[in-house]
Amino acid sequence: MGLKKYSEEEAKKVEEAEIEAQKQEAKEAPIASDEDVLSVIEENQKEEDALNAQPLEASEEEVCKVIEKGRQAYYAEQKKVRRINTISSVGLLAVLIGAFVLMIVFNGKEEYAYITYIGLGVMIACLIGAFVFSKITKKRLTVAADAYLDLLCKTINGYLFSGEDFSDLSAEATKQLDKELFFDARIYKDLKGTKSRNTVSVNYKGKLLQSAELAASVQVKNRLSPMFLGRFYDYENSYDKNGCRILMQIKGGNLSRPVDDLDGIELVENNKNYIVYTNDKEWKKVLSAKTISKITALKIDKTLIDVIVSIRPGKTCIGIDYSDEFMSIFIDKEFDFNTVKRCQRDLAKVLTILDEIQ
Repeated sequence: MGLKKYSEEEAKKVEEAEIEAQKQEAKEAPIASDEDVLSVIEENQKEEDALNAQPLEASEEEVCKVIEKGRQAYYAEQKKVRRINTISSVGLLAVLIGAFVLMIVFNGKEEYAYITYIGLGVMIACLIGAFVFSKITKKRLTVAADAYLDLLCKTINGYLFSGEDFSDLSAEATKQLDKELFFDARIYKDLKGTKSRNTVSVNYKGKLLQSAELAASVQVKNRLSPMFLGRFYDYENSYDKNGCRILMQIKGGNLSRPVDDLDGIELVENNKNYIVYTNDKEWKKVLSAKTISKITALKIDKTLIDVIVSIRPGKTCIGIDYSDEFMSIFIDKEFDFNTVKRCQRDLAKVLTILDEIQ
């Protein structure tokens, strides 16, 4: 039997039928239950705990010592400033009470009227002095905090981005990542703004990679509600289908916020592990089985809430939602280098994804 040949019109109809079948299959795919997700999280957490239990290597010990020394210096300064503020507050209160008592005792006695004015003067001087002192100590503590954050940022990023594939590293603790980079990824709608820290700019294999710890929020009634809190990566790609974009999300637990900027794209894949939206009929050439396996290597657990990949002409963006605890910087307890090791493992996985999506 000879091969069946389709006319151009027939071929188009076959292609459209296949696409519709894919859409229907995606809509009817089984959805993971809360119990399924919780089971996955618990299983993945066991693997993470086993990795965290491993002893540090010599190079890791050195990095940890540098950071811990900086933390102790800042924590000591913080306690010192608090102690000074407590002593000065008690002293101020004693002076104010004393001045007020004198004003009450000698009130109405003309020969001691000057005491009232002195008391008022002392109270005003104390309040002005307290205001100035508060400003000075606050500035002193801010300088110490910025110094520690700068040490933390430069030390950790210098360690993470030390490979031969990286060059021209710039890491700034307090610099804000351009919010348009996150907005242009079109992950969530109606965003009101972003706040970021630990902003990194580096050349990776000759292309610009930008990254930051970032929080993106929407307004709910009269207050901001976070939609994303984690690490965001923005990287150049050669995807050139104008007007097309691909949005993929690894499903997480109750804290995961489903992507909602879906204008112009449709559901094409939906299973227990991830979901894909796109308007690119050939999206599987971009998100091949191999590429998806690289993305799903970023496993959800008690630290990693979900993963979002946004692909559009010229840019691949990856957002990793982390827990509040993981994103927090603790000052009052010993620095945990396992956070750096986790960042290193996740970064390695991110880079393999970026390599796949050229």
